[in-house]
Amino acid sequence: MTKDEIVQRLIAMGYNNDASATQQDLYTTIRRGQLFSQSNRLNAGWARGKYLIASFDNTTHRVEEYVNQWITKVSQYQNQYLCLETNKDDWSFFDYSGAQIPFSVKPPQLPQISNNIYHNNSTSKPQIQNRHRQYITALRTKPFMLLAGISGTGKSRIVRKLAQATTTQHYADDSDRWNDNRPENFELIQVKPNWHNSMDVVGFYSNISKKYEFTPFVEFIVKAWQNKNTPYFLCLDEMNLAPVEEYFAEFLSAIESRSTDSEGNYITDPIIKPFKDFGETVGKNMLKHLFGEADPIDKNPLAVQFYEKGLTLPPNLMVMGTVNMDETTFSFSRKVLDRAMSVEMNEVDYDKFLSGETEAFPLLTDFNALLVNRPQKASEVKDDIDSAKVVEYLKDVNALLEDTPFKLGYRAANEAMLYVAANKELAGENFSLTTALDGFTLMKILSRIEGDDQRLGIDENDPRIAAAHITADTDGDPLNLLTCLRAIVRNHLGNDTQTEKKIASMCRTLEREHFVSYWG
Repeated sequence: MTKDEIVQRLIAMGYNNDASATQQDLYTTIRRGQLFSQSNRLNAGWARGKYLIASFDNTTHRVEEYVNQWITKVSQYQNQYLCLETNKDDWSFFDYSGAQIPFSVKPPQLPQISNNIYHNNSTSKPQIQNRHRQYITALRTKPFMLLAGISGTGKSRIVRKLAQATTTQHYADDSDRWNDNRPENFELIQVKPNWHNSMDVVGFYSNISKKYEFTPFVEFIVKAWQNKNTPYFLCLDEMNLAPVEEYFAEFLSAIESRSTDSEGNYITDPIIKPFKDFGETVGKNMLKHLFGEADPIDKNPLAVQFYEKGLTLPPNLMVMGTVNMDETTFSFSRKVLDRAMSVEMNEVDYDKFLSGETEAFPLLTDFNALLVNRPQKASEVKDDIDSAKVVEYLKDVNALLEDTPFKLGYRAANEAMLYVAANKELAGENFSLTTALDGFTLMKILSRIEGDDQRLGIDENDPRIAAAHITADTDGDPLNLLTCLRAIVRNHLGNDTQTEKKIASMCRTLEREHFVSYWG
């Protein structure tokens, strides 16, 4: 989108009710580099504009430098928005605090501009295909994902591609972005079979060295805290080579404590307790290790946060684990599955492989704000979607799963609402509630179900069948929880969904091997 297109859209919106307002009251266009040359904001020529449209000189400055100066200039006034051209016709939008503005945040009119950017049909902007959209939708729902499938389907590569597509670091040439296997917002940690406690993840205090031993996991989290506007992707490779509940306990607990405080700050329980609790000397040495300062406690707000409150999860951290299911790995407990979004990656298309399509990935920096600033509760999005239909579907599923360990709780319902809302934001005019619930069912419902003929069996007179508003007629297939679940899917989502195909595959496996698992 060009600058003139943004200006015309702002004019067309008519967002100021004051008929006597001048054009400068509505928006101001600023020449490259002029925005921060004024030492006194009140005397600057752009001080009256509600929306500042500015060019960005990326040959001598980084986006972060401009945004930090922007915060210094306007944060105390809380009355302006910055439309910053980071590359030619490529825009990012910031509020007075420096936060990028996503769909879900609704300051006057700016989301309408963002909608145009995310869904414009111009060939100059990348179009988000379904296979890429599912990752962004899932991560916007929850920043913890499992990528499961046979070996060699590109699971860890997807995580690296997401990091390359969203990093804001400067590259001289666009091809350099995709050739950079270690962008600053990516870390790969290989899980070891001997990980049976959390020391290899969050570190530990050594009684021998009298200091805290940090890990790459912790140091990457600190980097994410220092760059909160950019998504940071942590890939746990071969995640189930060791029991996840044992080595990842602190994270599994913290990921479920996510909330927003009264000031709008993202908060979680700490994965490392307050540094001060280790004693003043050890605590300050921990800060020195992380920040490289002799005594940063009074100089660095982030250091103060860690010292007083401990190391919590930052809002821009995305943890994605790759999963191979074979005789060398551990199966996942429902505790882990309940806390993660799950994507199956078993598709192999050699034609696309030969044409290079499997390597193709769009630039996603316009989506950074959606990944970083996520709603946490269904109450934040329920009015934006047909929440009643979502609830009806979940009620029927739960009626069938009553008295089984597969029954859904409030967490799943919350994530269903968030997933559907995220899908709507990303799909735009192509949004389909059926498609959204289809994807959610694959990720969060089918992934919970496993067992043998007896565990999944159900009698035709079982009251759960009527409670789920289905019949015992399964078109000749054996009657069990899977075939009944397929009937619910057909009732609510229609035929020929991805969920129905996956259930059919699981039914064939159950009939042949008398035991079935979503994870193969």
